[in-house]
Amino acid sequence: MDEFEKRLKRDADALQVEVTPALQSRIDASLRGVEPIRPVEAREHASSRLWWASSLTGLAAVIALVVIGNLNQPESGVDPDSVLVVRTEPPMLVEFPLISPELDLRSADFTTPLEEELLKLQADLEKARETVRKDVDFTF
Repeated sequence: MDEFEKRLKRDADALQVEVTPALQSRIDASLRGVEPIRPVEAREHASSRLWWASSLTGLAAVIALVVIGNLNQPESGVDPDSVLVVRTEPPMLVEFPLISPELDLRSADFTTPLEEELLKLQADLEKARETVRKDVDFTF
């Protein structure tokens, strides 16, 4: 690394760099034309306005719900003793004769395939249990 660094320094010393007056004036003009970056001013007013607007909207909604709820209440000036109560008896049930068609009832034999599937599942569980037991014994 030291040899490389020495060669770089020799090459840098050998370079003859001159800035012409035209280049210098262009650099100066470019530097004068650049404005420093200013941070954007935070707008606290917009967020507070949004907060007030949402608060007022929520308050208006609550007031509207209270007013609507109170409008749907029955008038309190009604005397409960003067209210007419109508009582009705349940309707009479009409009996219809049951018409039963002739049905051919046979029990379905679904148990044999289910028993076979249960035996297969038990065999699979035993295989999985044995595999896990071997893996645990190998690990520990």
